[in-house]
Amino acid sequence: MFFIYSLLFTLGIIVAAPYYLWRLRGRITSTADWAERLGILPQQFQQTEQSAIWVHAVSVGETLAIVGLVREIQQRYPRRKIFLSHVTTAGREVSAARLPDVAGRFLLPLDWPLAVRGAIRRIRPAVLVITETELWPHLLRAARRAGTRVLIVNGRISDRSFRRYRWIRPFMRRVLEELDGICAQSRTDAERFCGLGMPSEKVVVSGNLKFDASPPRLGEFTRSLGSALREGRRSPVVIAASTMAGEEESLLTAWAQVRSHYPKALLILAPRHPARFEEVASLLTLRGLKTVRRTALGQDAGQSTNQTSSADVLLLDTIGELASLFELADLVFMGGSLVPTGGHNVLEPAYWGKAILFGPHMHNFRDITQLLLERQAALQISDKSELARTMLELLADEARRQELGAAARRLLEEQRGATERVMEVLEGWLAAPAFAANTRERGAE
Repeated sequence: MFFIYSLLFTLGIIVAAPYYLWRLRGRITSTADWAERLGILPQQFQQTEQSAIWVHAVSVGETLAIVGLVREIQQRYPRRKIFLSHVTTAGREVSAARLPDVAGRFLLPLDWPLAVRGAIRRIRPAVLVITETELWPHLLRAARRAGTRVLIVNGRISDRSFRRYRWIRPFMRRVLEELDGICAQSRTDAERFCGLGMPSEKVVVSGNLKFDASPPRLGEFTRSLGSALREGRRSPVVIAASTMAGEEESLLTAWAQVRSHYPKALLILAPRHPARFEEVASLLTLRGLKTVRRTALGQDAGQSTNQTSSADVLLLDTIGELASLFELADLVFMGGSLVPTGGHNVLEPAYWGKAILFGPHMHNFRDITQLLLERQAALQISDKSELARTMLELLADEARRQELGAAARRLLEEQRGATERVMEVLEGWLAAPAFAANTRERGAE
């Protein structure tokens, strides 16, 4: 089974390579560290004993989710070195900003046996903590053979993934055998892992780490922009967060109607992927919208006031600033939900008690979405035709926006606690006197 997987994985890399090379055109050497992708990590990562902790988070959302967990591990086990890996460079940049004091960070090696073994030999992790459902078969197999315990945290399986996994259940059972434990987001996720072959005694329902995450402190840019918007009397402010291809057109059509009712309104548009910044900027120009880019804004409030005074749209073409900008919003639309990509994390604007609106496609955040809707802490539209009408209704009703935001904030506080439940599992391994002996035994299997 693993041999067939290797062939299919390699074929997939070959087929997808032209597309990714095109996306990285002109930025190949600066955007991808090819040595790390092949499992060749920096010499200074070399560990002499098996005591480090390797934490893997795919991209920005997963990285933000594990910030609190990593800090808790650092506090309780200050002598253990922590290494972070990511699939995307955006995730790596966010981890550098939010967790600057880890021992090292790198891009996850491709799931080839030689590549993942090279990374494991370099950092010699005692524990590999994987966020959500990054089930890379060769990585898990190599970790187990090296005596590394593997824990999935914030584990989830979407409806679509579960349907696909059931077609290859025998293979999934083999993959799950390499895990020592799973901390699932919900009972539904736990049942799905067990249904694919994970022993129930190795699965616990810990809750969602994203409820435990804290918003970043207001940065200088957020404070400066807030002053500029107040000085320019720009209101209301709507943030369209983490938008995906195919959504901006619908948003801009709705925005034209909003601006006709609120001439001083400002849209802060934040595309999900940096590779699309130029594409979205071109779309804004094509639409004839007066746009100011974040990277072109001045450093002080006075300059920003002049630049944003008559802009239709502020294009957020940077990484890592969106989470604090939610503080300035009157209404937040969460992207990835008008198109079938599954939505994005709606909890960040909840930290600031903001009214949240999203489309029909939120399956990647199934349980969070259900909670928000049940508690009347957010609004969901059925399709893009409802977007303008719903935005205008909310912008005209400040009391309704405050009710939604307050309910979202209360829900966030009530659902906290996943970090502590995950730490109980980790401490059962890391604090055990026999831990080192157990890992040596596992390595000899």
